[in-house]
Amino acid sequence: MKLSNVGIVLLCAATYSLAGTANSYKDAVMLADKQEKGELTRGYFNNVLLPHYAQKYGPVLKSCFSTVTQPNNSPFSFVAALDASGHVTRLYRNGNTNISTCLFNTLENDSFPAPPESPYYLHVDMRFDGDSTDQHDSSKGAPPLIVGPNKYSYTVGVPADWEFNFEQAHARGAELGLFPRGADFNGSSSVIYVSEIDPTCEGDCLSPLDESIAKTLREVKEESPGVLISSGDPILTRDGAQAKIRILKGSSDPRNTALKDNEALAFIGHEETTVLVVLTARDPSTWDRDFTAFQQVVAGHKFFNCNSPDLVVPCSR
Repeated sequence: MKLSNVGIVLLCAATYSLAGTANSYKDAVMLADKQEKGELTRGYFNNVLLPHYAQKYGPVLKSCFSTVTQPNNSPFSFVAALDASGHVTRLYRNGNTNISTCLFNTLENDSFPAPPESPYYLHVDMRFDGDSTDQHDSSKGAPPLIVGPNKYSYTVGVPADWEFNFEQAHARGAELGLFPRGADFNGSSSVIYVSEIDPTCEGDCLSPLDESIAKTLREVKEESPGVLISSGDPILTRDGAQAKIRILKGSSDPRNTALKDNEALAFIGHEETTVLVVLTARDPSTWDRDFTAFQQVVAGHKFFNCNSPDLVVPCSR
């Protein structure tokens, strides 16, 4: 799955037939890659298909893992061919596990929002925490999609020459970790990680977002009393939110409290959660490069919930 920065285009236009029909999984992947870059289809994927798939199949996968005996978390991938009405007419499968079988039981009879051209090929690579394969998903161009527990999901940008990993970040209590290509979350001198803050606000307090900022900075001061904190210019995200920025000098790297680093924190407020994006940099000489990557991660943030205006098919509450 690839994510585009382009908005919805020609969604109301009549569909037409795309020359060429895939005879194999490899052919279907090639056609899907072309469509993901096409003017007619990249907005459809970004604003229609991605939120629809995330909201429907996040719960499907959770159900599969909770009901299948000895669930196999090995990765698998597939391409679903959609006709002009969005109905799945064929599945091209790569990898066979009891989880993929459970997922396909729903997928093979499903319908998606009607695509702007047909057949439309939806290519998805599925990887899960704890599988034994390389989890640097960004090497295949797939966007990181974080599915929340209460009918929301979100993504962030991935800078060029950076990659991301869920499992290594989860081991540190974060949702997602990013680092320069070829490195890893634990050993890289520069890392960016994404986590969440409960936006609860009790009594006479600040707004949930400001309360999240105040709480986080109090914890930073408790851990690193000498840290210097300043405000940075806000960053506008893809969905129009404004991320509030704080710059920390002399803070403790959570991977190793003996080291002192420069950090940048972005707080993005949503009703369901506050998304926190953190840059930790041990090498001052790479700060400008690392901060540019941090800005790209934050600017690429997009949040989906049942009230998102771009949803063609409303999610069930």
